[in-house]
Order: sequence, then C-alpha cells, then structure tokens
Amino acid sequence: MDEAFSNFIDSMGIPIHQQRAPISSLEYYKGKLPNQLLEYWAEHGWCGYADGLFWTVNPQEYEGVVAAWIEGT
Repeated sequence: MDEAFSNFIDSMGIPIHQQRAPISSLEYYKGKLPNQLLEYWAEHGWCGYADGLFWTVNPQEYEGVVAAWIEGT
C-alpha cells in the first residue's frame, strides 16, 4: 500500500461492506485505469469508508447509466 492510501485508511478507517474485485474485472480495466487503482481494488475490493461516506465501486455496474448519460455526445 502506498503512503497516500495508507493515510486515507488512517483517516477514514477500515473498509466496510467489502466486495472482492474479481480477477476478470482487474484484467478488463488493465490499461484503461491507473495501475495503482487496480492494486487498491485487488487488495481491498469495492467497499465503503468513513461509515459509507466514500465508496469504491464496480464501474461495470454503471455502464448503462454512463452510456445513457453520454449518448449523442
């Protein structure tokens, strides 16, 4: 874990409602998202911090919303 994320965990507390990020998702986003983010996902999965104030999420769950949002642009 890098220093910035370590500081984040120190400030926000341990993750809640963790969902492991499958290898297939990590591979899918390799080269599309920063490697550091994928490392966080691999280590912590998708979860909430600070009693749910901040969340890391599976972006594939929002593909339909994003497609509708950018339609026609």
